[in-house]
Amino acid sequence: PIATELPEKVNSILWIRKGKDTLAFGNITGAMVFQGTVIPGAGMLLIPWNMMDSYAGMAVIMALTGNAWLWLLHRTGRLTTGLLSGSMLLYACFMIGVIV
Repeated sequence: PIATELPEKVNSILWIRKGKDTLAFGNITGAMVFQGTVIPGAGMLLIPWNMMDSYAGMAVIMALTGNAWLWLLHRTGRLTTGLLSGSMLLYACFMIGVIV
C-alpha cells in the first residue's frame, strides 16, 4: 500500500521538521491502525472463509500464551536475557506450529 501510505509519510516528515512530533506520530499510528484493521476486516466480511478447529485452538493457545508472557514482562519491569530467550523459544514453537 505504498500509494496510500506515501502521502502520510511525507506529511509526517514535514510535521517533524516543524517540531510537531505529536501530529507526526498520530498520523503514522492512525495509518497503521487503518491498514491493519479496516482493510483486513472488510476482506473477512466480503470473502467467505472457514477455519479448521485445530487452527482456531492453536490461535487461542498462542493468544493466551502471548498475553501471559506480556504480563510477566510488565510485572518484572525489565528485559533480561532469560526473558529474551523465552521469547525466542515461544516464537520457535509458534513457527513449528505454523509449518507443521
